[in-house]
Amino acid sequence: DSLPPLLHPARRAAEMVRGTATKVRALFSIGLMPCTFGTAFGFAFGNIGGAMSCEAFGEYYSHPGRATQQLIAAMLPLGAIGGSLIGGAFADIYGRNAASLIASVLFVCGSVVLGLPLGDVRSIAPLLIGRGMIGSGAGIAFMSVPAYVCELSAAAYRGAMASSISLAIAVGFFCSYLCNWVVLTEFDDGWKWSLVFPLLPSLLFLLAATVLPESPRWAILKGNGPSVPIGILQALRTPEDDVTAEVNEILEDIRNVPEGQGGSIFSVKYRAAVVVSIVVMMLQVLTGIDIILVYAPQNFSRIISTHTTTLFWTIFIGGILVLSNLFACFIVDSVGRRPLLLVGSFGMAVSLFLCSLSYRLHFSGKNGEITPGVGYAGMACIVASMAYVMFFSISWGPVAFCIPSELVPSHLRARVVALAAVANWIADYGVVATYLSLIENLGESGAFFIYGILNVLAFVFVFWAVPETKDLSLEDASKSLLSRSIKENLDDAQYLESGPKGGRYKPPSSRDHSKEESRCLLK
Repeated sequence: DSLPPLLHPARRAAEMVRGTATKVRALFSIGLMPCTFGTAFGFAFGNIGGAMSCEAFGEYYSHPGRATQQLIAAMLPLGAIGGSLIGGAFADIYGRNAASLIASVLFVCGSVVLGLPLGDVRSIAPLLIGRGMIGSGAGIAFMSVPAYVCELSAAAYRGAMASSISLAIAVGFFCSYLCNWVVLTEFDDGWKWSLVFPLLPSLLFLLAATVLPESPRWAILKGNGPSVPIGILQALRTPEDDVTAEVNEILEDIRNVPEGQGGSIFSVKYRAAVVVSIVVMMLQVLTGIDIILVYAPQNFSRIISTHTTTLFWTIFIGGILVLSNLFACFIVDSVGRRPLLLVGSFGMAVSLFLCSLSYRLHFSGKNGEITPGVGYAGMACIVASMAYVMFFSISWGPVAFCIPSELVPSHLRARVVALAAVANWIADYGVVATYLSLIENLGESGAFFIYGILNVLAFVFVFWAVPETKDLSLEDASKSLLSRSIKENLDDAQYLESGPKGGRYKPPSSRDHSKEESRCLLK
């Protein structure tokens, strides 16, 4: 009852408000936060593999074993689990932007703690604490930033803007690989500087979080009148955009929030959307991206003779990561989410199976003559790793961030995105904390084969369960799967057979559904 009244169509036409920004300004403003956050995260996550592969790092910490190295690398996703657990409630109470501000502060403080080895602190505690703090910030940010971007973006470029997170992460990884190659090969203590480099993008993330506006949906949920979200969106839309109509759509969606159990994420009505969102976010990391990105130096050191050359090849991995994510930003809104996930899963599975075969041939001595430490099979493994990164970057990397924010109604979005983020980080921790042990017991060939099987399972899941949400508003995207859930779970068969006006019920496929259909769908 505290929500402002809907704008009547006649009144809306008379009071129509248009955007005032240019498209470039709108895209820059919306993309500032995901780009700075993604770069900071990619830098912090990508630099640890190169640092731990450095001989000086081993000597400084008395040659830590595999378990210790896994713990250091896994502290970031472990901290992110805790951040994700509190992130949803924090965003609901204080807003998406406030949650991002707290996340940026944790990034800055964690980067400072990681710089303590520069003061000759020889305990691994700063590495664990610093990466844990950055992880906590990442857990909060991965909950708030994707939802924030989706809620600020127009439907025409929402997918591209959400994909900018993945692109920025790719840029962060590339910069970390490039910096590692420079400082680790030129300076004995270069690994110490490598650990503290994420401080710069973290400060930019902090700046972005302090200057950007709050989400218009959150502003309405907190009881503000239409003028507040209209003011927010007017500065982020072009003169061709009808801001009044967009705000009216948000208001209508919020008013359609069901009472009682209908608002629970565990209710029958929303179960399908919640399950798909969680599984997609888990598969994003269970398909094995971190065994390539985090442990690339360790993987390549098995087939390349020198540390300098190993770090050099990781730069190519980072370059492929950036170019593929840039390409994904242009196709995610035209090709669609579902086709990209299917093509990506297939290509990633084939690439990992080729990596598995390449390692087996390399270590069995059937790779032909070895040149500069890399045989034919070893080079095939490097190329297959690049192919895997390319397929991931145009599919699971950017698209997985879109799914939870698009499939779930706005009144449940923060909670479901937070739950999906927790599941993502738990899966990520499992991957990072076990990979070195996995290759110790099964070898690289066995480890890559297992992750190839997981990609096959991901293909099956997408084909069976994930709907297409391209070109739908956030409100209609959530209804596309909600309608399937209703058809599968409601007991009233007669209702399903005779929808509005006696016709067979059909879920809306575009935003031009009737009001009767909307009431039928949300009843």
